[in-house]
Amino acid sequence: MKLIKFIFFIVIIFGLTAFFTPLDLYYDKIKRNFRPIQLESIGGSIIKGNAKKVKYLGMDLGQANWLLYPSSYNAVTLDVKLRNDNYDIKAEYIKKPKSDIVKNLKGTLDWQFIANKINFRHGKITGYIELDFDHLEMNKGIPQIISGRAITKNLRIMKPVQKDLGEIEVVFTSDNPQIIVGQVNSKSNVLNVSGAIYIHKNHRWEIKLTIIPSPGEYEVEYALQGIGDRRRSGGRTLNLAGFY
Repeated sequence: MKLIKFIFFIVIIFGLTAFFTPLDLYYDKIKRNFRPIQLESIGGSIIKGNAKKVKYLGMDLGQANWLLYPSSYNAVTLDVKLRNDNYDIKAEYIKKPKSDIVKNLKGTLDWQFIANKINFRHGKITGYIELDFDHLEMNKGIPQIISGRAITKNLRIMKPVQKDLGEIEVVFTSDNPQIIVGQVNSKSNVLNVSGAIYIHKNHRWEIKLTIIPSPGEYEVEYALQGIGDRRRSGGRTLNLAGFY
């Protein structure tokens, strides 16, 4: 019993030391353990802290706030919030010996972040994407489970005319053991979007979408020029692929 009390006392001391010792005092000595994540302008401790800039594989992820705590005998949970000009998200990241799990990922992503990826150059569209994912699980860098959805909000053409584009929703399911599928559908009076996002277990991803303006929506058709390829029967097809 005395040994157990002693061990418990030591754990408490280490926990208090980690909580109160500023991380920036020793970050340079332990930053190799954080790779590929890099922190800059650090405040607080390793348990509860913040960084004005977080980089992942060289990509700037913006500002971060975190709270680190043990969630079970073999897992550590990191409650984290990330924010920059393009997004504001929060999530619970759980590290286990054989898997990485993200739960309750919620937040918003500015439409401009997507527009830059799909070669949107005509007109102007504003809006944002609402993220709501309850479970994402990785094993050795390969997604095993993605459960949740992303849906556009306040998506509007501002130029050459002002027009409401409705909602575009992506719902992810993980029924197939070899592939994760995100079904894409739209709820709009001016635009029909359908297709899917595929995340293969062999480190490959694909996006296959059909984008068709409603009859007479010439301004919408103009705004979509440059996205993907033109369909003979009208609208556009967007086919992208790559590796992760």
